[in-house]
Amino acid sequence: MRRVVIVGFGLGGMGTARHTVEFVEDAKVAVIGDEKPYVRHKLRLIPSGEDISVSTRHLESDGVEFLEDHVIKVRRDQKEVELRSGKRIKYDFLVLATGANPSSLRKVPGSELTYGFRKKSDVDLLVDKNPSRVAIIGASYVALHIADVARSVGAEPVVIVRSRLIRRSLEPEISAYLEEKLREHGVKFAKGSPKEVKENGVLLDSGDFVEADMVYRATGVSPEITLASKCGLDLHEGWVINVDRQGRTSDPNVFALGDAAIIHDPLTNKPEYAGIGTAATIMSFNVAKAISGSKMTLRIPRYQKDVFLRGIHMISIGWTSPEAEKQGFNPERVEMSGKPGWGEKSYVVYDKSTSQVIGFSGIATERNMIREKGLEVLLAMLRRKKVGELISG
Repeated sequence: MRRVVIVGFGLGGMGTARHTVEFVEDAKVAVIGDEKPYVRHKLRLIPSGEDISVSTRHLESDGVEFLEDHVIKVRRDQKEVELRSGKRIKYDFLVLATGANPSSLRKVPGSELTYGFRKKSDVDLLVDKNPSRVAIIGASYVALHIADVARSVGAEPVVIVRSRLIRRSLEPEISAYLEEKLREHGVKFAKGSPKEVKENGVLLDSGDFVEADMVYRATGVSPEITLASKCGLDLHEGWVINVDRQGRTSDPNVFALGDAAIIHDPLTNKPEYAGIGTAATIMSFNVAKAISGSKMTLRIPRYQKDVFLRGIHMISIGWTSPEAEKQGFNPERVEMSGKPGWGEKSYVVYDKSTSQVIGFSGIATERNMIREKGLEVLLAMLRRKKVGELISG
């Protein structure tokens, strides 16, 4: 019998439990988390009454044990974890799917007045406070999720953007087009960086003041590495858990995945931080395969799809042209805007030296209008296709 202990109820933790049951015949699986499982990227749907919880019944019927508790210590020498309740659980393999926390605004005076957006309780707080105006510091996907929730409860969201929306994932023209579409849905924007957060809003470095009843920060995340750090696991550049392509840490009996760990980008072959659910899902497959003894590994691309305000559909895959240049590529683009299946605004990015497809971002306002082409791009990237093969197909 192989005892597999998984820390975390998110996509990575739940996926690992499911795949471990599937691939490891003699596994005894325990999953530990401090919240009941739910789909985190659907938090914005809570005010509309949508149930985002994840049922554990099918896994429990397969013998998986779920413990609503908190791991406070990992004892690698004894191969056990200690819980806040005092219980100790032995393991043969430990999987850290501990996620991440909203980044702080440490250098901004008044940052303690801001709120993060990561848990159900964060949504409940916004609903309970019933603000008339919400300021959101940041230009990430999460920032737009918060704006979505604010609109759904009748508040006016103001997104404070330093440069442009979702800069690392969208081509510049798509960022501008997305902003235009969001404005049509009642989202306002303010340009600049926060200089000071006050009780009634945010002072920007431009001198402008954004009035607000609540201020949220959405400037990225910090991987939750407390357990990994305390038990002496190797960290990549000191801030995220270092793992191999199967999710194995510096301890061969301990794995890490999801927002707490690096990925190995299939285009650059370099360690990268993704912090997205699709990566956690693929990593969970790799980890379970490794526990089973298999060397099989799926490659983990940067792939995001999202929908805002129930009508703005986004897809981003691989590298944008500015980010690709930073990675050492010689990027060129093909605009596919308005072509059948390619959405209203979209670009395919390829490397000029090799013609290999290395990225894509697009926007559409009809459900599934762009999803199929997005998957085609994803496969083209993983199969190292040339751009001519993709856009002529």
